[in-house]
Amino acid sequence: MSPDLRSAVRDVPGGVELSVFCQPKAARSALIGMHGGALKAKVKAPPVEGRANRALLDLLAGALGVPRGRLTLVSGEQSRNKRIRVEGVDVESALAAILGALDPLPEGTRKARQGEPNGGPKIPPRRS
Repeated sequence: MSPDLRSAVRDVPGGVELSVFCQPKAARSALIGMHGGALKAKVKAPPVEGRANRALLDLLAGALGVPRGRLTLVSGEQSRNKRIRVEGVDVESALAAILGALDPLPEGTRKARQGEPNGGPKIPPRRS
């Protein structure tokens, strides 16, 4: 288990608390890895009227395999740095679930998404 990931999950009475860095308005929603000691998540939703917060809670609930009602935004409602409380989950199962849900593709690697070494064949620019 990655020691970096452990720094984002802490034991609290009745569950765990996650430190999350949330990036709204992303191309897709996913758990990416770590950012400054917090779990990094990207969500498609914009940071308007709490949509990004709801999308984040939905993403984490799915990753952890728990009902959405067990997650509470503790702090960071209008910040990218958030603390999320998850009821009824222990640290080890939370770490295992998050590790399994992490996006396998490195962040920002367009070449990896195309599935070919070096991003596939090079196409020369069009000349006018």
